[in-house]
Amino acid sequence: MDDDKVLAGLIQDYPDALSDRKRLQALLLDLFPQDRRKRNLLLIVFDDGIVGEMQSLKQMDHMTRHRFVRSIEQGYDIRTKSAESAVMLWARAMGLSMGGNDDQEDGTSAPARAQEPSPSPKKEWAPCESESLYEYEETSRGLRIIKYVDFDEPVVVIPNIIEGKKVIAVGNYAFKGCVGIEKVIVSEGIEILGNGAFLNCKGLKEVSLPTSLRGIGGTDAAGCPKILGSEIKYEGAFEYSGLKSVTVPDSVKYVGENSFAGCGQLVRVVLPDKLKEIRENTFRWCKSLREVVFPRELYVVRISAFEGCDTLQTVDIPEGVTAIEEGAFAGCKSLEHIYIPDSVVEIGGGKGTGFLKTFGEADERHENFTIRCNLGSYAMQYARAQQIKCVRAE
Repeated sequence: MDDDKVLAGLIQDYPDALSDRKRLQALLLDLFPQDRRKRNLLLIVFDDGIVGEMQSLKQMDHMTRHRFVRSIEQGYDIRTKSAESAVMLWARAMGLSMGGNDDQEDGTSAPARAQEPSPSPKKEWAPCESESLYEYEETSRGLRIIKYVDFDEPVVVIPNIIEGKKVIAVGNYAFKGCVGIEKVIVSEGIEILGNGAFLNCKGLKEVSLPTSLRGIGGTDAAGCPKILGSEIKYEGAFEYSGLKSVTVPDSVKYVGENSFAGCGQLVRVVLPDKLKEIRENTFRWCKSLREVVFPRELYVVRISAFEGCDTLQTVDIPEGVTAIEEGAFAGCKSLEHIYIPDSVVEIGGGKGTGFLKTFGEADERHENFTIRCNLGSYAMQYARAQQIKCVRAE
């Protein structure tokens, strides 16, 4: 059976799955068990809000199609052909007719279209050249900085133009070990920061990230976005740096695993609202971390995401989160209170060893560690099973 018909059957039989990501993910695994790439692409289209927008459409003209594909291509650094394939698979499954750009094809008069609000213009960025020295290479979309070869100045502005050509990414390990740099300003226009880009930059206390930024680190544990090359990398973009505070722009759609692991001086983190998951080891061993502003659209906290955050005292998991995986808050010795909403239906799990408890062993927890939750919730059942004190959420 054709893939679009299979997906159409899912929509018809399980309409609630289009508002429940975890259920959709499970159903896609059943339908396409051998095609992980297809499942991931379909979920990316869902996560980007495109499926929700399609539900309000009867047809899709060329401009709308182009906008959807462009959003996936740029936001997740997916190849155009793959992005288009996933978008069109959803469109066919939802029975959308394909309209054109002229009045006869899309059925919309010119005056009617003129009244539609125009999309918000993309923020302009000023060209920023630099006299500092970089090694770089060209990609199909722009330049990728592969190594910083200048001296470690206290403040470094990463340029968006080198020799008249646009810089699109800071590649893997480009600034690794630059211990003398104290502040980095990433210029507007740069979209990707590679794995290990600022690894072991122990003097780096401050980073300014642009609104053009789409991703930090790899999209999964098996590699990097294509713009960063095909090498398998695991180190986080800012791992073991000296950052004290970081605000990740709302434009960022993924933050790779280990991205801020070992940042021992990191005190405060603000994550973008549309971030869907806090990946494995993202803030592991951030021993000074006190405040985390969680994404509003978060759905999962992955394995060991906050393991060893000794100073973290209070956590409020956002509504909509469905899973808190193994070891997510293990070793958080100062954690006294955590609010777990009714939406959470899994605590523990993930692809871990099974030996690391979500909140660590009893003797590792704060003596007053308490789960705040609602009566009858999964969190309450978990607390009772694990002999953890639970109280009614206010």
